[in-house]
Amino acid sequence: MKFALRRGFTLIELLVVIAIIAVLIALLLPAVQAAREAGRRAQCVNNLKQLALAAHNYHDVVGVFPNGQWYHPFNPSSGLGGTGNNASWIVLQLPQLEMTPLYNAVNFSFMWGDGVQGNYSGKFYLGQANKTVRITIVNTFMCPSDPSNPIHLLPHNDIGAADSEAGTSYLGVMGDNCLGCSGAADQNGQILNPCAQQGYRCTLPQLGDDSSDAPPGGTGVISRAGRSVGVRDILDGTSNTMMIGEQVMDRCNHNGWVHSNTSTGVTSLPLNFIKKPDPSPVNTWVWNYSFHSQHPGGGNFAFTDGSVKFIKNSINYDIYTAISTRARGEIVSADAY
Repeated sequence: MKFALRRGFTLIELLVVIAIIAVLIALLLPAVQAAREAGRRAQCVNNLKQLALAAHNYHDVVGVFPNGQWYHPFNPSSGLGGTGNNASWIVLQLPQLEMTPLYNAVNFSFMWGDGVQGNYSGKFYLGQANKTVRITIVNTFMCPSDPSNPIHLLPHNDIGAADSEAGTSYLGVMGDNCLGCSGAADQNGQILNPCAQQGYRCTLPQLGDDSSDAPPGGTGVISRAGRSVGVRDILDGTSNTMMIGEQVMDRCNHNGWVHSNTSTGVTSLPLNFIKKPDPSPVNTWVWNYSFHSQHPGGGNFAFTDGSVKFIKNSINYDIYTAISTRARGEIVSADAY
């Protein structure tokens, strides 16, 4: 009785098969990564749409869009030019985001932490009454492409040095107002006039903050500490005016969804700007208080008409600043960005 001998793979043949499989994986992997990024980008767009829709629902109730000027009830200042800003524009529109229980958990008689700044000391109730809300991570406020730790320590004293806060990937667009304009250096030796130093426009007042004896200073839609803006104030058209943009949470430690001082950004520095040759420390806010994104090639922005558009890194700087301001009268074609 004869038996047929079965010939197995030679070592060379096995290596060829492995090489073919490796090539196929190498060809397939970018497509898989691109598909995943497309999914993350779609979720980011959805988050921005929810925030923009909530802002419009807030406008329907209050008559203006939410902003970062919520003064503590015991602030001795009038509504303008006071030293205290508190709850962010995101906090104010929590009910419109169907997060009423989280909104109701905020004790508006207290600041967000133990930090003492300006004339808070002795005039305000400070404490940790709102810590539970402050460290609450909300997925809607985070871009899935942002790899940052959603909880981080804060270097500033608005809330408390070395205290923690939940971050956000989405900042209100203040406009093209400048950042630090003093020309002095901070504790890290970084010059506090990045706009002028880099040759970019420097629109005063700093950060667009209002004062009691000056007209509205902010050029955008959502202020850090300024007058509220309504649709009637957006003379450049809602479809040509940005309202909310992306930020990478770990890029700037002044980042958090509960506080007005950590939830807005400016366009006086270009999209995804990083100081060269040496990136500035993340706690040097004047170099990072702008818009950044982990999406390849640019970032998502919600416009005031509720649409979400992808803005490329290569956008002309003048156009970028023009679509961040509400009433400059620029004529910008939609195909320019």
